[in-house]
Amino acid sequence: MLKISLMFLAFIVFFVLTLKLAIILMGRIAGKYVGEKHRAADAIVNTGKVPMEWSDKLKKRIFLLSKTQGSSKKIFGIEKRAKTTVLKKVDHLIDYFKTSPLVEDKETKKILLSELQKARHLWEEKDWKEIIN
Repeated sequence: MLKISLMFLAFIVFFVLTLKLAIILMGRIAGKYVGEKHRAADAIVNTGKVPMEWSDKLKKRIFLLSKTQGSSKKIFGIEKRAKTTVLKKVDHLIDYFKTSPLVEDKETKKILLSELQKARHLWEEKDWKEIIN
């Protein structure tokens, strides 16, 4: 009987610790996800430029391609896809902030969405090099 009680107690302790670990990890993942969205929006609104987290990887890919292959058609194609990727990310940001309860009030949300949409329309009209500079 004592053996069964100890096994049950060990199971309960293991279960509680596993649950606590899962809660901590979910909090970190959610915090990272939300933090990235808010930092990106902050960068766009304050600078009017593509956030570095978005553009660095794309710039590096284009730079490496231009060094190795140098074909202007391929580079143009990658720049076009990079621009499309950035515009999609802005669209996702806009969709996120439309429904996010983490914006201070309705007026702030309205201003934020307006600024994000304005940046998106400006970037849509420019080519990749103008967007990242």
